[in-house]
Amino acid sequence: MRTPLPMLELPRDRWLPPLKYVQIATHSRCNADCVFCPYIESVHHKHPGMMTDETWNLILDNLVPFGAGLKKICPYLMQEPLLDKSIYAKIAQIYERFPHVTVEISTNGAALTEQAVEKLFVVMGGRSHDIWVSHHGIDRETFEHIMQINYQRSTENLIRMLKMSNGRYNIKIRGAGKSKAVNRTFFTREQYVEYWERTFTDHEINRANVSVDAFEFHDRAGSLKREDRGANELNQGIVRQIGPGHRPFSCTRINEWIHFMHDGRIRICCMDYHHEVQLPSIHDMSLLDYYHSPAYIGLVNCVSGRTESPADFICKRCTSPGG
Repeated sequence: MRTPLPMLELPRDRWLPPLKYVQIATHSRCNADCVFCPYIESVHHKHPGMMTDETWNLILDNLVPFGAGLKKICPYLMQEPLLDKSIYAKIAQIYERFPHVTVEISTNGAALTEQAVEKLFVVMGGRSHDIWVSHHGIDRETFEHIMQINYQRSTENLIRMLKMSNGRYNIKIRGAGKSKAVNRTFFTREQYVEYWERTFTDHEINRANVSVDAFEFHDRAGSLKREDRGANELNQGIVRQIGPGHRPFSCTRINEWIHFMHDGRIRICCMDYHHEVQLPSIHDMSLLDYYHSPAYIGLVNCVSGRTESPADFICKRCTSPGG
């Protein structure tokens, strides 16, 4: 059982949140359509765009006051980062501005070409980094059913990257085959581990700095609406009550994380694909001002349960607080 998180703090004079992690969507596109991901239904899929250099630099500038406490910056959020041709230059900028942070990239592997791998390895070489690859399947049938991208190309891309790395880079292979919310299993943890043990052996992969993460997928706070492949059947619905008279709720996504969409707007977390919670843009106010604004105070009050929130408030439906 997880230790309960401390009550979310309300802003006060000269207070700053313990900001540690940043996610930034440098654009809005993804080349996959995972059954347990609401991307294809999302606001950013319906209203695509690229982050401007102005917005990107504005975000980096606004992170400077929090620089000493930052641990990880992820230049992706609810999309595929390698579709952005400028992602390598952006990673270099992050390291230049915040040399102590870890940069995390999470890709589905379809765009993990040899050229992309070479560029990633150059920019991340000698730096603190994490490369996550989502590979949700144990064969062509399960992989293509879940992700709707080409199994052979994605697998060959991943194997080639592992060989090019030869144990030098931190690579985490992530596979979700069982629902955390409802009774649905595409493959088990044991099957996934066995699949990769066999693959590593067959391809003589150096396993240094390579990890396999077989985890349960969640329903993105019940935001799966489409019937395609039974996606809407993966929702659990309300999982907790939040508000006065109920046990206080807390989530690190509110104070330890900050999330930016490609247009500079702040999102509550990586669950809010449908932009249910309206928050300001970095173009509206500085990050320092945001953390003392009525918008942030209202958010903390709703999430912690100090005040009433809508009956279907996103945190009431979240089966995976913290991400």
